[in-house]
Amino acid sequence: MQNSVALSARMPTARRARKGISDAQKQALRVYASETHPTPSQRACVEWFQSQFSRLIDRATVSRILSSKYQHLDTGPASLNMRTSASHWPILDDKLFEWQQRHQDSGFPITGPLLRLKAIEYWRKIPDYSKLPMPLFSDGWLTRFKQRHSLRYHIFHGEAASVPSSIHDEMKPIQAVCDQYEQENIYNMDETGLYWRRMPNGGLSTDGYAGQKKDKARITIVVATNATGSDRLPLWLIGTAKTPRALRGVNFQAIGCTWRWNKKAWMRSGIMKEWLHSFYKHIGKQRRVLLLLDNFSAHLCALEDAPPPPNIRVLFFPANTTSIYQPLDQGIIQNLKHHYRRKWMLWMVNILDRNIDPQKKMSLNYTLHWITQAWRNKVLNETIQNCFDKSTITGRTSQIEGQPEVLQLDDLYQSLTSKLSGSAQEIMPLDNFLNPSDENNADEPDISDIILDITAGGDGDGDGDDEDEEYIFGPPPDLPSSAAVIHSMKDTLLWAQHQEGTTEENIRQIEGLIGIFTRLQVDRREQKTLEETWLSKRK
Repeated sequence: MQNSVALSARMPTARRARKGISDAQKQALRVYASETHPTPSQRACVEWFQSQFSRLIDRATVSRILSSKYQHLDTGPASLNMRTSASHWPILDDKLFEWQQRHQDSGFPITGPLLRLKAIEYWRKIPDYSKLPMPLFSDGWLTRFKQRHSLRYHIFHGEAASVPSSIHDEMKPIQAVCDQYEQENIYNMDETGLYWRRMPNGGLSTDGYAGQKKDKARITIVVATNATGSDRLPLWLIGTAKTPRALRGVNFQAIGCTWRWNKKAWMRSGIMKEWLHSFYKHIGKQRRVLLLLDNFSAHLCALEDAPPPPNIRVLFFPANTTSIYQPLDQGIIQNLKHHYRRKWMLWMVNILDRNIDPQKKMSLNYTLHWITQAWRNKVLNETIQNCFDKSTITGRTSQIEGQPEVLQLDDLYQSLTSKLSGSAQEIMPLDNFLNPSDENNADEPDISDIILDITAGGDGDGDGDDEDEEYIFGPPPDLPSSAAVIHSMKDTLLWAQHQEGTTEENIRQIEGLIGIFTRLQVDRREQKTLEETWLSKRK
């Protein structure tokens, strides 16, 4: 591959003569001073800073960094810049940087001339700027844009160069902050795409049915957990419809998830802002915790509108570091998806044995149940802990490096694919089925989506209806009646009473469930009677 010069985000490397202290380093020092008891002396702070960043500072510098001048670093994200400058065109600036980051992360080199061309294209499409004269997008503009976003020129030599060698130095301030928190108080959150009904022979993941639009069977999953796995936050799922027919009547809170939507099924700043507020509420005001995020633009924008309370600190991974340092990317998300796809394969085997087409029967309703059950019950605490250890951000080391749990799915996959052998489409390898290479490649937003995200907050656009909803989301499940469910539970109780391994506690639990659902049935009947009585009086 021919070498190309490109822009990427990184910590500036200053000359020795003018080596500044980044906000991230200042923030790390403030965390050390505030979290260490008894409060360390200035001399101790000097020694700590030298041990962490291999740099000697004087006591006056320590005093200045710990003063109220930098108090804003205690509640907001720290920049890797030494200083920043505001943009005259914030909409253009934010979305141009998002475009640059999107292509940089995919390994596509973005040069200065390409940035200028994209800026001109965006400017012509932004309604807010339609009556304003177009800027020159001069060398000065490009220089200031690079300074605002810590962009530097790098030489890319194929795929290996997508991760700059400086990232280990850039991670030191974050690792220093992590050292000041207990494992259970360090959290990581990230999004991931999921082709929830992709089949081994491709199925609906290619061109869809003849004459219809391409398949949209992809959702975004928002995953968050602490470093011990003891506090896994409920999953947030983002789809392309407000309330798909397959999900109508679903009690999301009971299942353990939250549903949000927009027509691209991606994370937007409005949804992220809502997630942040829910996280703050979940943590409360007593615990002191650290939340680690990647520098995705929706995260950055949301944090500006929803800053954390004093007891919660938010740090961003530097660009191009998440594949190495973000715990969720070290195997937690992959393990979650593998458990989901194991359930999906078992279900397909059962459906094919009944001569039913899985494509026509599969529903997003099943996906919600399978993915939330996998997150609650299948992903092991040990897997989460091993992935945090592997990321090295927690400072916890062991003689034997732990690895995420590896599911043995070869036999199941062979059984499934043997039932699909009559398909005209080629069967993909197991690894391609488990880890689709394009699963996280969301389409680049067009300018109308970008403006909508900024002005409308990001949750939803349009009315959410789709002319072919069942094709996209699958059919609704066939729900049994309340009476049938209670009758089945009574049969379960009778069966359990005749099993040798049943305990008294098991019987109590089943009886308790029967009582709960019987009361729900009675309450529903009473509510229906009240509504009918009220309507009759209105007439």
